[in-house]
Amino acid sequence: MAKNASTADGWDEEYRAGRWSFLRDLPESGRYGIIGMWLSLTQSLDSVLDLGCGEGLLYERLQPMGIKRYVGVDLAPAALNIANVDPDLASLRAGDLHTFTPEEGETFSAIVFNEVLHFSDDPAAAVARYVPFLAPGGVIAVSMYSPKRLESGANRLISRLWEATDGPEWDVLDDYRLTSDKKSVTWRLRLVKPASAG
Repeated sequence: MAKNASTADGWDEEYRAGRWSFLRDLPESGRYGIIGMWLSLTQSLDSVLDLGCGEGLLYERLQPMGIKRYVGVDLAPAALNIANVDPDLASLRAGDLHTFTPEEGETFSAIVFNEVLHFSDDPAAAVARYVPFLAPGGVIAVSMYSPKRLESGANRLISRLWEATDGPEWDVLDDYRLTSDKKSVTWRLRLVKPASAG
């Protein structure tokens, strides 16, 4: 398995080469479906921040569900150039998960970390950093690939994030272990909101 890029230039090269086009495949759709229904059922489609948005696939899945505003952030400008979004609904911004800051006063009804937190040494801190940008009652949706090897670095990151969001500062609204038998791949998904959010 190829190692992921670590710089914007490296990610640009991978997107231009089509390395991530498989994310459009049908067996990848389940996690997008779960995230979409979570946001729909929690009335969180007003304003969505998608961190690590890549080619804007989450936007494509949410657009028919009635998303009102979408901000996609990715390290790779090449990915953002591939994205096909309605500029009346969507804004795409080049940025890094750890340093991106929304515009002044900008808040979101949902913040989505879809397959991006593996690139953080401390996913719980990365998620907590975005809490101030949630609108009142807003939710945070997380999806992370979970390798078969339980002691893998990816699974250790998931365990740390799940342990942090099991704490008193968070309400866990839903929690999934999703497996695609077709791909023989498992993801862990969790929907949370700050406990003080009511």
